[in-house]
Amino acid sequence: MERISEQSMQERPLDVLVVEGNTAARERMQLALGDGYALRFVNGVSEALDAIRLQQPDLLVSEVDLPEGDGLQLCVLVRGEPEMGSIPIMLVTERGSIQDKVAGFQAGADDYVVKPVDTRLFYARIRLLCRIKGIALPYAHRSA
Repeated sequence: MERISEQSMQERPLDVLVVEGNTAARERMQLALGDGYALRFVNGVSEALDAIRLQQPDLLVSEVDLPEGDGLQLCVLVRGEPEMGSIPIMLVTERGSIQDKVAGFQAGADDYVVKPVDTRLFYARIRLLCRIKGIALPYAHRSA
């Protein structure tokens, strides 16, 4: 994935594809990130793959438990596609056992966040993932 220059970041917000069926969780994510992030929401694995192929996001955030498939399956599929394989992936889920976390990282997730997650922590983890992956951060700062 091509790095976003600071100049281009001023021109557009960070594109985050969120795979989450729960409306309340979607609203919390939108609230947590605020300005500087353009969130696109889909419900399942096939919708996510279609959305990624249409417009590759800067970040992918997915719930593990989805109506169609699961976030682990999505990670494996994304990592298996050369043109998508470098997209940073964060899993957000209620599954919090060590085995669940290990399975998430083995499937290809870059980060694994257990719900309920504080909006400030979610914001900080998104920004950390951007820094680790070399993605220019939006200039808008949110102090939730």
